[in-house]
Amino acid sequence: MSNTITVTVCDNELIILAYQSDASFELCQILSGNNQPVNVTLDILPGAYQTTQVLNGVNQPLGQTITQSLPSGTYSLLALGINWGGPTQFTVNVNDTSYTLPLTAEGNGLTFNSGPVSITV
Repeated sequence: MSNTITVTVCDNELIILAYQSDASFELCQILSGNNQPVNVTLDILPGAYQTTQVLNGVNQPLGQTITQSLPSGTYSLLALGINWGGPTQFTVNVNDTSYTLPLTAEGNGLTFNSGPVSITV
């Protein structure tokens, strides 16, 4: 069984982490801006974790599916949205549950946190 995370809005940076009581894994870092469209799907499968996947869409659209592996187990998942300045907005879907920060004029820094979402790999 896989877990699927879909990101359809990211302004400006989204870091997705999975953690347990004794380990943390950065699954991906998505960079986006300049009104570029985002449609990224991250499939999480059982296996050995390799490294963070970085997707840079600051000056180009992002539309791809990537695969990330984690050792089998139960994890808490966090999607952390960072705004570099100006308006910000995020939409993340985890296994058919949507987490959204509507377009807002929030300040710089951490502006979005999906809260821990439990997944089993």
